[in-house]
Amino acid sequence: MSKFIINGGKKLRGTYTVSGAKNAAPKLLIASLLTKEKCVFHNIARISDTYRSLDALTSLGASIKFIKKNSIEIQCADIYSSEIPLEVMSARQSVIFIGATLARTGHVIIYPPKGDTIGKRPINRHLLGIQALGGKIIKKGNNRLEIFMPKRPKSLTYTFEKNTHCGTENLILASIFNRGKVILKNCAEEPEVDNLIECLNDMGAKIKRTETRTIEITGVRQFLKGVEATSIPDRLEAATALILSIMTGGKIVVKNAVPELLKKFTNALYDIGVEISFKKNIGKITKIKKPLKPKNITTGAHPGFMTDWQPIITLLLASMSKGESIIHERIFETRWRYLDELKKMGIKYSLFHPKNHGADYYNFNDSEYQNNGAYAVLITGPTKLKPAEMSSHDVRAGIDMLLAGLVAKGKTIIHDPQNHIDRGYENIVEKLTDLGADIKRL
Repeated sequence: MSKFIINGGKKLRGTYTVSGAKNAAPKLLIASLLTKEKCVFHNIARISDTYRSLDALTSLGASIKFIKKNSIEIQCADIYSSEIPLEVMSARQSVIFIGATLARTGHVIIYPPKGDTIGKRPINRHLLGIQALGGKIIKKGNNRLEIFMPKRPKSLTYTFEKNTHCGTENLILASIFNRGKVILKNCAEEPEVDNLIECLNDMGAKIKRTETRTIEITGVRQFLKGVEATSIPDRLEAATALILSIMTGGKIVVKNAVPELLKKFTNALYDIGVEISFKKNIGKITKIKKPLKPKNITTGAHPGFMTDWQPIITLLLASMSKGESIIHERIFETRWRYLDELKKMGIKYSLFHPKNHGADYYNFNDSEYQNNGAYAVLITGPTKLKPAEMSSHDVRAGIDMLLAGLVAKGKTIIHDPQNHIDRGYENIVEKLTDLGADIKRL
């Protein structure tokens, strides 16, 4: 359990260095199951999601060591277990062990991940795909799933009913050793997926994107070879640092901010009056036209506006834009919980059900759709933030509260009972302190 104490309103300036991507690194580590040779991975953030993946790999029989602060050596020469322990399944990425372990051993025991409270995140899209590949699923007590795939998958074409980031990666990993060609349609296009594909191809896999949202996997013989691979920088953390710079005066230089990964986000910032320059993946704010303009934003799968950018852009619009903005959330059905906490800081908003859209418009399961569901919010700004005491229930909500607390003059307390912030942000207190923030963790 963490508690953050912030004395906000300080002028922040300096260099903020973005770590490796939370949504990329664990998948690269898991890919090591597909080879008996040594693998080395660089730019791996030391966050709790990383450690959970490493714990799971160790429980399966992997040999692991840190060779530098953010570089890890893994060798899976002898895998003696197929069960992913329940205690490491609090991170959504843990479900990716299904595909990799099945490809390696033909058998896996797993517990559905818990993750954050932003939506139910069911794994039916993963399991339906695994079944299409030939997997046999047995459900047991305590949500325990035992999955068998005794034969290598045969050639087939499979279409995801709805877009799924982790589901795409799972089926790619499960299909590596197929007996022909597996074609996956309606796949995720996130750069983290491409980071994994590049790593697997360097290991000897044969994977390619053939058209929009279509991935073709030509089977290869077991096993793949060892690899030296690097995680892409975290585009969520980069966006967070840019928002922090805007809200505290634009004096923060953001290192490892890759403009190609941030295009949709920076375009939105430009529309509201913020200009950013990039040089060699270093971003800095060059102009802020106050007050910022309001803007309507709809989240969507890549290349759309990321759902994980939604809380920080909402905070920015609520605190610094003049007028009304509408944020329409299409990915997670219960992502607005953080607004109840930010209301304590003065944020003005009203939730509502957008008209003229049915269940097929949203990326969560149709069964979760409600005819009166509050999937959009009307934000009215600007609002001068005041200090408050709040509780975080997911990683992006937690960082949103930290940002708000750094801006509000006075003492803000943030409770993070499940240490959610540590799941996505490496050494966050140290990074913010280096910028001049008055923040401590208890």
